[in-house]
Amino acid sequence: MAHDYAVDFLRAAERGIEIRVPLRDFWRSLGGHVRRPVRLVFAAYPDEDEAGRIHDALLIEWNARTRLLPDFHGTLRLRIASVESTRLSLEGAYRPPFGAFGRVFDAVAGQAIARAAMRDLLQRIGDAMERREAAYRAGSGVTA
Repeated sequence: MAHDYAVDFLRAAERGIEIRVPLRDFWRSLGGHVRRPVRLVFAAYPDEDEAGRIHDALLIEWNARTRLLPDFHGTLRLRIASVESTRLSLEGAYRPPFGAFGRVFDAVAGQAIARAAMRDLLQRIGDAMERREAAYRAGSGVTA
């Protein structure tokens, strides 16, 4: 079910999502987020990353729709961690814009910004999955 919940979140995100970078990750005194609408697409594919088991992984790509920010290509994996939990991992890559200047900026701050955006996205997916599971349990009488 966790996989279905993640797919539902990503389907909704395809209709419109903002990538958010929590400013508090950089300056504790600042609140809020830097936001940028992106065009997100995803697709499931067989993932043989774990020996002996085949899972569906979710290919995630987004286009920032500006030359100022990089596009992202990655894979979201969901693995059973326990009876009550699922581990989410997101691996991916992007190419910093603006050549050598972009690579320097990426080394100084860009990678931290990208990690913050990934953490935020994973948190949002996880929160959506937990809400769906809670609603399922409440509607079906299943208890933890």
